[in-house]
Formats: sequence, structure tokens, C-alpha cells
Amino acid sequence: MNVLAINAMLAGPGLVPFMGEGARMVLCDGAQPIDGGALTTIIAAAVLAVPAGSAADGALTLVQANPDGDLATATGIPTWGRVERADGTWIAYYSVSGPSGSGQVKVTVENPPPGDPEAKIYQGGTFFISEVKIGG
Repeated sequence: MNVLAINAMLAGPGLVPFMGEGARMVLCDGAQPIDGGALTTIIAAAVLAVPAGSAADGALTLVQANPDGDLATATGIPTWGRVERADGTWIAYYSVSGPSGSGQVKVTVENPPPGDPEAKIYQGGTFFISEVKIGG
């Protein structure tokens, strides 16, 4: 789905129900592919709440299902990601950063080692989606 399609869905009530149960935010490292391209290394994925969030004023707000965070599947610094339905259909791509960065999605890591980059995630460690601004 391209930015125009996302913005059209954000204008109405359609996007959040379209995402459905099992939707997730996937966090990856490396260069973001073209829309619909193959994922690079998946560092972590957060299952989204039901409903997954809300759409208002042209921006998508998303909420993790688990308020205690999700566990990372690999170690790395996520630079991009995508929102996808439970069946893997991609919905939107986004940039990722730590809390002080400029990413559309900001991640917070629980108990990071001193001196680590703020968005570095460790395999088996807990991470939180602290802020989302996709669209708008």
C-alpha cells in the first residue's frame, strides 16, 4: 500500500479494522526496500492490540498488545519496519529510531547497557513501541 492509499484509508474508519487481529509491527535493520520488497534482518516484532490503534487527523496511532513489551528475536539497531496483517500482507513502511531520534516509530529498550545506542535491541530483551506517527 502506498502513501496515497494509506492517507485515503486514514481519512475514513477503514484502516484499523483492515489490520485485524494478529497485526504486527516488524522492526528491521539495514536499508528499507521498495514498497512490498523483501524484509532485511528482522530484529523484533510487536503484536498489536485489538483494535490495533486509531486513525485521526491523517496519522495512524498504534498500540502494542502486550503492555509489558515484546521480546526481540535478534540483536541490532532497527532503522525501518513495516506494519503487516497477521497473514503477512504489508500495510505501511516506517522509519525507526530511539526516543530522541526522528523515526516515525520510536522504540524504548528496557535496561539498556550504559553507552549503547538508545535503539539497540538485544535478542531476548524487552522492547516497547514508545511513539508512533505514521502519516499526518
